Amino acid sequence: MIGLPYVAVAATMEAVNEGNLAVPPVDGKTVVYTDTEGTASFGWLDPVNDFGNVGLGIKVYNEPFTAQQTYDFAGCLMAQPDRAPGDNCTAPPDSGKRFKLKTTETNGPIDIVVDVSADDSVSLYRVIGKFSNLTDASNSVGGDLNAIRFELGFGVGSEFMRSSVGDGLGFGFADGAKLSIGPVGKYPGGLFGGSKVEGLPFFSTEVAPFTESLATADDGDVLETNGTIATQYSSLFGDWQTLSETPTGWFIDHDGNPANDSILLAYNAGTASTPDWQTFEKVFVTEVDTDDDGIADLFPPLWDPNSTEFDPAVADDVGPIVDTLGEGDAEDTVPDAISLNQSSAADLYVADYNNTGEGFKVLIDGEAVAIDAFAEWANKPVTVIDADNSNELVATWNPETELYDIAQAYTGTYGSTVTLTEMLDISGPPDSVSGLVRQPGYTQGPIEDLANVNINPTVSVGAAANWPTCTGDGTVTNCTFTFRVTGLNDAVEEPTIPVTPVEPEPEEPVAAPSSGGGTIFGCTAGKPGAPFDPVLPGLVLMALGGLWARKRLSNA
Repeated sequence: MIGLPYVAVAATMEAVNEGNLAVPPVDGKTVVYTDTEGTASFGWLDPVNDFGNVGLGIKVYNEPFTAQQTYDFAGCLMAQPDRAPGDNCTAPPDSGKRFKLKTTETNGPIDIVVDVSADDSVSLYRVIGKFSNLTDASNSVGGDLNAIRFELGFGVGSEFMRSSVGDGLGFGFADGAKLSIGPVGKYPGGLFGGSKVEGLPFFSTEVAPFTESLATADDGDVLETNGTIATQYSSLFGDWQTLSETPTGWFIDHDGNPANDSILLAYNAGTASTPDWQTFEKVFVTEVDTDDDGIADLFPPLWDPNSTEFDPAVADDVGPIVDTLGEGDAEDTVPDAISLNQSSAADLYVADYNNTGEGFKVLIDGEAVAIDAFAEWANKPVTVIDADNSNELVATWNPETELYDIAQAYTGTYGSTVTLTEMLDISGPPDSVSGLVRQPGYTQGPIEDLANVNINPTVSVGAAANWPTCTGDGTVTNCTFTFRVTGLNDAVEEPTIPVTPVEPEPEEPVAAPSSGGGTIFGCTAGKPGAPFDPVLPGLVLMALGGLWARKRLSNA
């Protein structure tokens, strides 16, 4: 039960079942099929973790931990960073702990099946994932979504059966309400509300959360958000945009390494043909009284990279600033340490900001990084230079091909292009003084996180022996349940879930009409008084082999 000490034996989520997954990945995707035959798919998992290792992209960890100093969890369902035991479920934010599930079909359910060892006790598991809108931008509403539905049940695709009251499966009730650690869904903190790891927010100081619908609030087996996108997001972008339609951003790659996250500087509020580059200046207030005792105890100018009071030793940890915003101050009792002032990128990013002789500075990893004038960004891409040869240009990063284009003087050594991994192996960071050196620069691309939502439901498992998916030998009972996720928009017609194909039963062999003079290939097995045909077993094996091969191909 929630909040109770652990017991020695509990219903345990053992592993993610691979029956309806593409294993190994297909074209770099762990495709989630609508059935175990690989008939169709409405989405996929990213199989590559943040360390570059390939797996399923999702894993169960049985690592007990306590969340919010209140809720005892037996483990979690998350990505597979495979850190040391005990360090996975409790890994810090922005550490690659969220599995990355992509929906490619509006209203198309995606079924994740989990193996469970059964008994009558109850265990809580936290779900730590990211759900991305990759739906078709050509549909009637442009691929936009406006809600998420989570369901628990048994079976997959057209055979899915939702869980019911009293069967030991549910979305973790706590004091009569479903349990999630933070909002059940929200847009990333680096854009809205801030994050101690992702940094200070770009678009809004407030979190952009998803809220459960009243229609499912009392149903322990389904959790559906209310169809309303938070105004922090919708006032700028409308409904939840598909990746191909997210606005383009200008980013600074401050360390010359395209493998990690670049910092968003501006976004195109116009069109590709008529761009309108906008940004949000962070304005730091003078002082904040965080404990309401009448005495200021937080001094935001210490974090302000454009202030004479800026202190890199303090600014390396943005936690105190984030704690005054959004989730850090959920009851809104502390004044925000920053506000955001929207302006055009060309007006903010100038060569001489406030007569300082430098460009406007942004806070990156505790450092005050001066930004070039907006008009210069297109002329300063991410590059690699040869520090031993008058800083001659060696390569330029191409974000479209995700390759380095090699300068002509160096093609004889490296060829015409070099992969990111290869270049990182042969070049050094910007502070290197010899050899090939990576250079910071500016790059354009989609603001991918505008298509992504962090999801945080909780699943409780118990009394699993009563589930319809259980099998046992009288001693051990093994079961499965399904965690179903669907990206919703009521304006779009629901897709048809393909019916699992049924292989025809093999027909009884029919003896060739014969008076005893048939060929040697005539099937005589089963004919009263006839001798056994030695060819038949080989034919049967060949037929079964063909069925197996067709099934394998359908899963490819």
